[in-house]
Amino acid sequence: MSVALDQIALLESVLNAKFQQERLSFKMSVHFVKDRMNDRRNNPAITFTELQSIFNRLTTIYISKLIRLKNNDTFNIRCNKTDINIPCGVELFIDSTGRDRRQIIAITVMRKKNFKSKDSLEFLI
Repeated sequence: MSVALDQIALLESVLNAKFQQERLSFKMSVHFVKDRMNDRRNNPAITFTELQSIFNRLTTIYISKLIRLKNNDTFNIRCNKTDINIPCGVELFIDSTGRDRRQIIAITVMRKKNFKSKDSLEFLI
């Protein structure tokens, strides 16, 4: 079963509300949502429940490291349980109050057992 756009929007909004105090937000790129999320090469298909679980574990285990990431840092989220990989980037910007905020951008997503990441930073979940 494919993951719907409104499910991705819901996941983003739940994460963003949860980490508002830490000035951390999450965004799934257009490539993530339109090109790769429901791609037939992800076999079996990636489910919304899997994505929720991955982001919940990521933020539970690595929140302190996510908060310390710098502008243009890149990293990979690797789930050994599901073989799902999510390469991400970080954008740092100043909000309307003059405080810095980090936006984690999930660039793409794929289910691939032996995925080779170019990123030296990897969050294993």
